[in-house]
Amino acid sequence: MKTIQYKAITFMALATVLLSGCTKDSDVDYPVAPKTLLAEDFNNADLTKTGWQLYAEIGTKNWTQEVFGGDGYAQFNSFDGVAQPVNVAWLISPALNMDTQDGEKLFFQNCQDGFVRNMDNSLELYVSTDYDGVNFAAAGWKKINFNVATQNTIRFVYLNSGIIDLSSYTGTLHFAFKVKGTSTLTGGFQIDKVRVFY
Repeated sequence: MKTIQYKAITFMALATVLLSGCTKDSDVDYPVAPKTLLAEDFNNADLTKTGWQLYAEIGTKNWTQEVFGGDGYAQFNSFDGVAQPVNVAWLISPALNMDTQDGEKLFFQNCQDGFVRNMDNSLELYVSTDYDGVNFAAAGWKKINFNVATQNTIRFVYLNSGIIDLSSYTGTLHFAFKVKGTSTLTGGFQIDKVRVFY
């Protein structure tokens, strides 16, 4: 009787080790490399040629493409020879189809030029799922938080935005960078290395 019990216990222990120690390939979740939906380094002299839109909501100042040390970036500041009382300008992304993939994330870098001295001189991020590419004022824009350059960050040192989850949105999505400045709030902001991946 002891021999039968011993054999039964030995077989059960061996079966447990074998069954728990081996995993079929189909049971393993292999990591998948991220796929890129949008990659923008702003190396084209004309921002609009790659599908971006410029919109001056208040004033006539707008975003420009600039280059330093061979690296392109998008820039906005309110400083010019004839300062305008208020400037609000938007840099709007190309349209993104959010229905053909899952798990979309946004990442970018941003910095300030050293003349940002007030929170009213600001950079903000918005998203819209009803912007038709033409009627800006008719669209709804939702503000999104990110790691943003302010008067307290080191000038010309890029900050990573953090990974911004866009996966809950469906349909056509645009995101946009909004800058506010005035004739006295003349600080500038730069955007680079924009990525949407999934």
